[in-house]
Amino acid sequence: MIGTGKMGRCLSTLLRDHAVVTLHSRDIKKARAIARRIGVDGADINAISGSDVILATIPTGALQRFVEESAGAMRPGAIFVDVSSVKVGLVEEVLKRLPKGTGYVSIHPLFTSPKVKEKDVAFIPVRETATVERFLETLSKSGMSIFRTTAEEHDRATAATQVLHHFALLAMEMVLQRHMKSSERFKTHSLRKTLAVIRLVERNRETAVMIQKLNKFGKGVREEFIREAEALDREFSN
Repeated sequence: MIGTGKMGRCLSTLLRDHAVVTLHSRDIKKARAIARRIGVDGADINAISGSDVILATIPTGALQRFVEESAGAMRPGAIFVDVSSVKVGLVEEVLKRLPKGTGYVSIHPLFTSPKVKEKDVAFIPVRETATVERFLETLSKSGMSIFRTTAEEHDRATAATQVLHHFALLAMEMVLQRHMKSSERFKTHSLRKTLAVIRLVERNRETAVMIQKLNKFGKGVREEFIREAEALDREFSN
């Protein structure tokens, strides 16, 4: 497992009872400290040479460089796995940088906590090897529900489920910031729940912005949302 962020910790926790999990990081002290807390092994980044599956939970912007720097250490027959929220364009660039004997699948866990009930995972086969089926079986044994898709189908769908969702919430946050000081006493229960979701998006703002910029279907969905908002405004203003 490459990366000690929220997704790396989440997947390590889920997989630890069904696979030998080693948490890797450039900061070996941090990796070992978090690994001990989770109950897995910790090692520096060079240990990937002994791994059958290299699962990278690092920021999308760092993914291509990581593959370029680490490709030579990947053993023949191993598979590389990314968890990026945007697939079109990225998977092609990652594939170019991987050794020919290395398999490659791109997944998108639609959750960030091992405690959630529905652990759906979008799975995109890019270059399959014998190890891929074992990897999928391990995900399933760990409580995840896998469904196959393509990079384009994924990004078209997440343009609505992520781009639109985050865009609407971030726009709402900007307006609420200007009004909540004078309206604090009037918060409804439903608004408090919405604010909790906004805080979640805000804590992952860098990822949310990346998705807005890199999903090539996102702009069209944002424009559709704005048109619908303007149409509602005209309807409610009459």
